[in-house]
Amino acid sequence: MTQQDFSTVLANVNGVRLTTSSAHFNLAGDGLPLLVVENALGSAAIVIQGAHLVSFIPTGGQDLLWLSPNAIFEPTKAVRGGIPLCMPWFGGHPDGLPSHGFARSTDWTLQSARNLADGRTEIVMSLQDTEQTRSLWPHAFKFEFTILVGTVLELSMNTQNLSDTSVPYTYAFHTYFAVSDYTQVAVSGLADLNYIDTIGVERRLVQEGDVVFTGSTDRVYLDVPEVQTIIDGTRTIRISSCAQSAVVWNPGEHAKNIADIGGDAYQHFVCVERGDVFDNALTLAAGASHTATMTLSA
Repeated sequence: MTQQDFSTVLANVNGVRLTTSSAHFNLAGDGLPLLVVENALGSAAIVIQGAHLVSFIPTGGQDLLWLSPNAIFEPTKAVRGGIPLCMPWFGGHPDGLPSHGFARSTDWTLQSARNLADGRTEIVMSLQDTEQTRSLWPHAFKFEFTILVGTVLELSMNTQNLSDTSVPYTYAFHTYFAVSDYTQVAVSGLADLNYIDTIGVERRLVQEGDVVFTGSTDRVYLDVPEVQTIIDGTRTIRISSCAQSAVVWNPGEHAKNIADIGGDAYQHFVCVERGDVFDNALTLAAGASHTATMTLSA
């Protein structure tokens, strides 16, 4: 995907050059509003629903993020690709509530936008509890998501528990990275770590060497180091985060049965998701906050 894929109308927020669009990538839906951020260092596209990054292109480089050619842009439906925000819970819910929480399918508010002296652009988006969110997660909260667009992409998610009780909390930056061929890439930075293989009967294993993909893969790595890298031929993508978990996922040929992936599109992404999940799940005390960061560069 390139910047030219977005039909845009110029807009200006506090001197920041933004473009806005109603994205019609799939005829099944009426599109969703998005923001395109452009500066001399790079560009990014953010769907307002879910504060969902679907593109990040360093100037002169390639898009780090993969967006499904069959992605559906419909209200309340999570977009396939980019960086969905899975929170305030990750994965399935024991009570049958929506998988991966509600943040990725709820409209966020553009809180601020500004250009920094070093040429980067800072976008801040927020989401606060409503009657609808409290029907799913009965807690007062504020999510504040800061996006810094430059030669690298810097993300910071601050979660505030505004209720008077402690709150269980898991989250992940569910990042889809664009690669040439998933069977030809390797993920380093996870060797010798314990992981949970969630395909079929759940197993706990130890990673030997780099992670490679030979088919359907779904692994939760625990207590991971700060940095992982995706090695894709001569290109290397660096992922740096303070989060304690890393989820490595590609559905393999099962993707042909996933409507918004389909065909052979799965061959061109790998997910390396940073967050705090499974054994690394968090509990936020009453009035407490938690900040998660992630930086992506090529």
